[in-house]
Amino acid sequence: MKLFINNKAIIKKSLLPSLICAAALSTSAVNAQTLTSNSTGTNNGFYYSFWKDSGNASMTLHSGGRYASQWNNGTNNWVGGKGWNPGSSSKVVSYSGYYGVSNSQNSYLALYGWTRSPLIEYYVIESYGSYNPASCSGGTDYGSFQSDGATYNVRRCQRVNQPSIDGNQTFYQYFSVRNPKKGFGNISGTITFANHANFWRSKGLNLGNHNYMVLATEGYQSNGSSDITVSEGGNNNGGGGSSSSSPSTGGSKTIVVRARGTAGGESITLKVNNQTVQTWTLSTGYNNYTATTNLSGGSLVEYTNDGGNRDVQVDYISVNGSIRQAEDQTYNTGVYQNNACGGGNGRSEWLHCNGAIGFGNL
Repeated sequence: MKLFINNKAIIKKSLLPSLICAAALSTSAVNAQTLTSNSTGTNNGFYYSFWKDSGNASMTLHSGGRYASQWNNGTNNWVGGKGWNPGSSSKVVSYSGYYGVSNSQNSYLALYGWTRSPLIEYYVIESYGSYNPASCSGGTDYGSFQSDGATYNVRRCQRVNQPSIDGNQTFYQYFSVRNPKKGFGNISGTITFANHANFWRSKGLNLGNHNYMVLATEGYQSNGSSDITVSEGGNNNGGGGSSSSSPSTGGSKTIVVRARGTAGGESITLKVNNQTVQTWTLSTGYNNYTATTNLSGGSLVEYTNDGGNRDVQVDYISVNGSIRQAEDQTYNTGVYQNNACGGGNGRSEWLHCNGAIGFGNL
């Protein structure tokens, strides 16, 4: 695994068991386990990997699919995360938590893994800081495709006689890079990996037999932290008054809408059961807008003042801390698809026209 800085490869040793010094810590299903030495294994039903070449990076394994990390400039390069071994081309991976970097820090958050026969190192990049990991020198671009409410740009790169899960080898890397990338701070998303594997295969970029697959945080000569929970399966709450989970009835609910405008001044309204809960005016940066209500029923985030260069991007809503991703919702009357407002199957973070995204029952 490696990052590239100014087209110069910074090579990181792979997470080979033969190269790893296991951390002398016991795994507990209830107590957090902090790793400061290179290690792989299982923790609370998930595979984990942690690697650094030097410095003070650490990763703490919490319950389930949760892990937390922190690092500073004293660390040259580190990477770690939780996931599965083996991975699978059919996995749908969801993640949520906190990604504490900025555009000035060299880091990324990605679904990362390896296959054998052929030997492939692959990345689905959800967010990154000062350097786009797919800007590898001498690579080949293979176009883009739509998945999980965003466009992913695809690039293949080659590593010659470099570290891999099978020692020093020559192999290809496949990158899918989310556009727009996810923001920093509170972050969440869903990765339908089959969409990436299928698109790669359509371009002749085949995967082999899966080795490990983790939702990884990486940092290179930077400062940052993360607190990420990974799980299998997406949040498929339907819109327009339906939900795949049982709706709550009555009681106070705290709803957070994470959204931004493209020009500033866009207006969105949170409605529950067709009643207005609160209206906000957006800025061009992502912000969390919070409301409390006792209403139950279908929930909507409605965009009401389309015009000029104004568009709205809704990242997600959370209901009492439970996140519902905008790109997972099938009800969206404001996204411009198939040459019409609301002319597609929804599943987008965008409201290009006056309309609404439905987030299911509260």
